[in-house]
Amino acid sequence: MSKHVWNETIDYSFMQEVALADGIAGNEKEVSRVLKKFVSESVDEVFYDHLGSIAFKKKGLSDKTIMIAGHIDEVGFLVKHIDDQGYIKLHPVGGWWGHVLPSKPLVITTASGSKIIGIVGSQPPHGMKPEVRKQVIEVGDLFLDCGFTSLQEALDAGVQYGDMVTPHSEFFSLGNGEILATKAWDDRVGALIMAQVMLNLKEVTPPCTVVGVGTVQEEVGLRGAKTAAAMVKPDVAITLDVTIATDIPKGDKRIKMGHGVTLEIADASHFAHRGLLSHVATMAQSLGIDVQYEMLSAGGTDSGEIHKSGQGVIAITMSIPSRYIHSHYALIHHKDVKATIDVLTHFVKNFSESDLQSLALNQ
Repeated sequence: MSKHVWNETIDYSFMQEVALADGIAGNEKEVSRVLKKFVSESVDEVFYDHLGSIAFKKKGLSDKTIMIAGHIDEVGFLVKHIDDQGYIKLHPVGGWWGHVLPSKPLVITTASGSKIIGIVGSQPPHGMKPEVRKQVIEVGDLFLDCGFTSLQEALDAGVQYGDMVTPHSEFFSLGNGEILATKAWDDRVGALIMAQVMLNLKEVTPPCTVVGVGTVQEEVGLRGAKTAAAMVKPDVAITLDVTIATDIPKGDKRIKMGHGVTLEIADASHFAHRGLLSHVATMAQSLGIDVQYEMLSAGGTDSGEIHKSGQGVIAITMSIPSRYIHSHYALIHHKDVKATIDVLTHFVKNFSESDLQSLALNQ
């Protein structure tokens, strides 16, 4: 594994522990407790909503509240069925493409917390008809081979119907150490940025109250964002999530990794508040940080539910370009992480109640 040389902005071991924690929608506790371990001593209060989203509150000079949200669930599976030979059928949680799964390791987390590794079954190409080789396997046709020889052996090992199944991955850097590879960057990188911003406020009393939230169940319909926003009641919100990096062969090169800050103008769930978008872009440029803009015709982020909370919330999404999401290894660039942390930290240290009033009067 290549050595990654990080900087003082964010701790390498923190990134690794958060990314490698297992937590699909509805099963995020392992991830939220890692975040709590690192962040709780830097904030005034830690609390949860009833779905499991975790919130870190830093009291400001004003009760006006800025919410920073990054979802902590990853795509994965549930144990759907165990046959008489001990092979396990999977129920997908979140979006999967069958091409990325055969022969890959997955890990089952049992009710007792033990981890059982298996391999997604695949058929060798020998003797396979060409038309069959060209087909993408349906996720529902895949199975997990944990080496069990019977249903009873699987049950004796602690496997139960409904157990969480997640990619089994490592954490390492590529190239000159600036590109990081692991599972679950969608959206553990957003949760990490949120957490680091809260850590950066440890010795600071910001103008407005800041609540960082690790939301749950985003991959199955932005569910945690809705309940978390109802709990926090923000005046301003910034969602952090990944976006698709297109700087690959046959890509349009429109969204590049390592560029700086990426601001989302619109997606299928949300139009960015133009005043807040301009405010953050101007701030980034004043810090010497490059800005690129994204528009998505499909898909959404937690902003899609947060901005509809209460009487409406001034909201935008800041994105981290990533390659190969919803697989065992996605890639991100450390420059994008650092730039987003720097801009957000500067924002919450300086955004005042008068700034909020100015945005609200210019809808």
